[in-house]
Amino acid sequence: MKYILKLFFVFALLLSSVFPFQNLGADDHEPTVVYFYHPQCGGCLEVEQAGVVDGLENEGINIIKYNTGDEDEAKRFLAFNETYDVPEDERYTPLMFAGETYYSSANTIIAAYENDDLQTEASVPLLDVPDGFQSLEGLGGLLRVIGAGLLDGINPCAIAMLLMFISMIGFLKNTKTLIFVATSYILGIFITYFTIGVGLFWVMSAFQSTLNTFSHIIYAIFALLAFILFILTFRDFLVTRNEEYGKVKNQLPSSIKRWNQNLMKRFSAIIETEENSTKRILYIGIIPFIIGIVIGITEAACTGQIYLMILLSIRTSEPLVGTLYLLVFNLMFILPLIIIAIIAVMSKNVMGVSDFFREKLPLIKLLTSLFFILMALYFVFLIFDISII
Repeated sequence: MKYILKLFFVFALLLSSVFPFQNLGADDHEPTVVYFYHPQCGGCLEVEQAGVVDGLENEGINIIKYNTGDEDEAKRFLAFNETYDVPEDERYTPLMFAGETYYSSANTIIAAYENDDLQTEASVPLLDVPDGFQSLEGLGGLLRVIGAGLLDGINPCAIAMLLMFISMIGFLKNTKTLIFVATSYILGIFITYFTIGVGLFWVMSAFQSTLNTFSHIIYAIFALLAFILFILTFRDFLVTRNEEYGKVKNQLPSSIKRWNQNLMKRFSAIIETEENSTKRILYIGIIPFIIGIVIGITEAACTGQIYLMILLSIRTSEPLVGTLYLLVFNLMFILPLIIIAIIAVMSKNVMGVSDFFREKLPLIKLLTSLFFILMALYFVFLIFDISII
């Protein structure tokens, strides 16, 4: 992983030298106003009747008009709203964008025109709104989130830790106790992973304008990162196919794995030696949850790449929609763990489940590598503003 980070930062520095961080405006900027309207919008009619559009054109200001009734122009409307951080209750027509400012409602637009605020702001370059604005809306976006969550959930890190955990508490004879412990452990991972995702989602949303301004640079960096991960994961597919598991690169660092293993061993020793039933129940309920939190955090080093790429894609969604996407992603993330835990607990055959997982590891690595190359292509399309259906 350290080599990936080094390449990541080197590539970022190269990009910053090729694409300087600056607004799209230049000294010869033509005064421009972007106007979003709808044919059946009463406020839009008021703006027209007040002579705002004609007056601006007569003053030599370029008016770019978009009809939000058109599907493509409605997407552009969403892109402008996200870039300019327009509050949800103001995202309706008529809406004008000039320089770094937006003007919503007919009264606001007319007043800004009459006191020359609109004309003054029009002389300032517009913010950089990506033409290839993408979001994960609709059924297609939901399916992508579900697929990414499932793929992230079958990663070797999470499943290997679960199997190790179940094997270490295998001395517990009560099936209900085993299920309770496994549930507590998985719940700890779920809450931790979901909380991390929500936190990053809100941070990305708060800095939406900055992210959109440098969107092409960010897309280029993630395209490179995804391609590097594709190479490493595809290499892991080749070595696991030959059963050379010691050569796997894209996994948790050995020091973190040892720390996690020692933590589980200490838990197993406490449960095995504790005779007080009250303390034992307390340990069984709380300690697996805490271990799940620790594993959820450390797993980010192994599985965070997929999560981060999905977060970058859903950052433009409305807060409620984005949070629901994250909820779906994380439910899919723990689904394989739930299934494996039930099979391992009910069959009492942890080694059999572990052997099955090891046999399927090459397939998992292959699917993950395909995901990364598709994500690399996805970000390349965004760099060149190629529309993605």
